[in-house]
Amino acid sequence: MGDRVDVVVVGAGLSGLCAARKLRAQGKSAVVVEARDRVGGRTRTEQIGQATFDLGGQWIGPEQERVHALANELGIQTFPTYIEGKKVLEVEGKVSTYKRSVASMSLPSLIQMQGALSYLHRVQKRISAAAPMSAEGAGELDGETLETWRARFVKSAKILAVMDAAIRSIFGAEARELSALYFLMYLNAGGGLLSHSETRGGAQQDRFVPGAQSISNALAKELGDSLILGTPVRTIVQNHDGVEALSDGRSVAARFAVVAVPPPLAGRIEYQPPVSVGRDQVTQRFAMGAAVKVLVTYERAFWREAGFSGEVVSSDGPLSVVYDNTSHDGRQPALVGFVVGSQARQWSAQPLSDRKRRVANALARYFGDEAKSFEEYHELDWGAEPWSRGCPVGGLPPGVLTKSFAHLRKPEGRIHWAGTEAATEWIGYMEGAIQSGERAADEILRRL
Repeated sequence: MGDRVDVVVVGAGLSGLCAARKLRAQGKSAVVVEARDRVGGRTRTEQIGQATFDLGGQWIGPEQERVHALANELGIQTFPTYIEGKKVLEVEGKVSTYKRSVASMSLPSLIQMQGALSYLHRVQKRISAAAPMSAEGAGELDGETLETWRARFVKSAKILAVMDAAIRSIFGAEARELSALYFLMYLNAGGGLLSHSETRGGAQQDRFVPGAQSISNALAKELGDSLILGTPVRTIVQNHDGVEALSDGRSVAARFAVVAVPPPLAGRIEYQPPVSVGRDQVTQRFAMGAAVKVLVTYERAFWREAGFSGEVVSSDGPLSVVYDNTSHDGRQPALVGFVVGSQARQWSAQPLSDRKRRVANALARYFGDEAKSFEEYHELDWGAEPWSRGCPVGGLPPGVLTKSFAHLRKPEGRIHWAGTEAATEWIGYMEGAIQSGERAADEILRRL
C-alpha cells in the first residue's frame, strides 16, 4: 500500500465502515480491508422478483437511535412492517390465532407468562452489558444454562415452547446452549425480551425501502479507493510503533488496527505476537448462531385478504417465526421465515426439494393451501457463509462471561475490537454494530 495510514480496519460490515467513517471525519486516514467481494457483513440485499429484499439483517426498532440517524443522514427511507390482522401461534402441533400482542392462553398460563416476564425484567436490569461479571450473583448465573435457570420459574410447557421459539429467533441457538448470565446481559442491552421479539414498538418494527445493505453501500462510496474488497486478512503483525495487516499477496501498514469481524473469525486470524490467553479463550468459546433465512414470493398477498398479518410464532418448525415481507409499494407480495437453532444446523444437508416442501407445508398450515403456490423460493444458510459462519449473533455458553469476557473489548497492544458482539447496546443488531465501531474509533482517536 506504500505509505502507512493511521488505521487499518479489518471487515467492511456496518461496524468496520462506521469505525472508518468516524476516524476519517476527524482527519485520520483509514483503509478498510474486506474478505468478501461486497460490503455489508451480515446484511445482504438482492433483487428478487419485482423488488429488493434482504437475505440478512433487515429490521430496526424505534429505540435504535444510531442506525435511524445514519439512515436519515444518508437519505435512506424506512417503512413499517405490516402487522394488521390475525397472528398465528403453533405449539405442539396445535395452530391458533390471536389479534392482541399476547397469544391466546388460559388464565393460569397468562398469569404465569406475566410473572415470568416481570421476573426476567427485574433480574436483567441488574446485569450491565458493559460489565456483566460485576453483577450480584453473576457467578451463579454464569454457572448454568438458560434452560436450567429458566426451569425454576417457568413450569408451563406451552410458555416454555413459546419462549424457545423467541430464543431461537433472537440468538440462532437453543436455551440449553446459552449462559443464563449472557442471556440476561443481552436482553438488558436491548430493552428486554418483548423489545427484542415484538414488531410494533420492538426490534422488528421498520424496514429499509432499498434494503439494509444500502447503508453499507452508501458508506463504501464515501471510502473510494480506501476500501479493498476480496482480500481476507490472514495475519496481523504489530510492534512498538505500528501494525501490518497481511493478506494473500498484499499488506497494509498502519499505526493501529480495528478488527471488526465476528469473534470466531477474529480468532482465526494469526497475530504476531500472539494475543493474550484471555482474548484467545473468549474467541474460542463464542459460537455463532445457526440461521437460515427463507423468502418466498407470491402473485398476491392472499394472507392479507384472508385477514392475517403474516406473523407466525411456531415451536414446531421448521420456521420458528414468519413475517409479511411484502415490498414497501406492495408490488411484490412475500413472506419471510427463519429456520434457526438446532433445526438450522441440519437444514442444508437435506435435498432442496424436501426443504421447499417442508416450508410450503408449514405455510399452508398457517395460511391455507394457497401458500404452497409461491412464485420464487430463496434461502440463505448463514452457517455456510465463509466470512460469517452463522447468524444473527454469536452466543456464549456458561463460564465465559465471568472469566474471559473482559478481553472481548480490551485492546491488545495496537489492535482494537469492534463488531456487534462487542457492543453494549443492542448487541447482535445493526445498532450494536454502529456503536461498537464508533467506540473502537474513539479509543484510537484518544491514542492518536
